[in-house]
Formats: sequence, structure tokens, C-alpha cells
Amino acid sequence: MEITTKEAEESIEVVFDFDHVADAMFAVRKDLESKEAQERLVSELVRCASEELEDTSPECLASLNAAAKARVDRFVAGSKYSQSGCSGL
Repeated sequence: MEITTKEAEESIEVVFDFDHVADAMFAVRKDLESKEAQERLVSELVRCASEELEDTSPECLASLNAAAKARVDRFVAGSKYSQSGCSGL
């Protein structure tokens, strides 16, 4: 089954939480420059989202992978910003 970009993004957001990917999220937060940790988080997000959708077709996985990469990039950027002290917190 092919899913839209919006559906893939929504599916990734559903599993982007501590219940689904806590260990991978903490690994990225611990070392924001680690591409390996980021790739692990992407992989975990794709796995969890595809399980939720019950769809492991290549088309679905490709859409989820793109959405997960974009989400991890935003997570890393936001974490760097907050750690820099620029967030005002």
C-alpha cells in the first residue's frame, strides 16, 4: 500500500515518543553529532510506524523513511538550539 507524504509524517509523529523510541531518542540527545545514533532513531521510527500501519511494503517503508529522516533532523536542530542557551529557558 502506498501512503502519502502527509500520512507518513503523521505516522512518524504518532511513534515519536518515549513509549516507542526512548532509547534511540536519548542516544541522539547524548551525542547530537552522531550520525549512527540518528540513523538508529530513524530506523526505530520506521519500524514502529510500519508496525502501527501493518504495512511493510517497499513503498510504505520509503515514505516512512523520508518522513523519519526529516523528523530526526528537526529533533537534532531543536536539541542543539535548546542546548545552546538560545531558547531563553
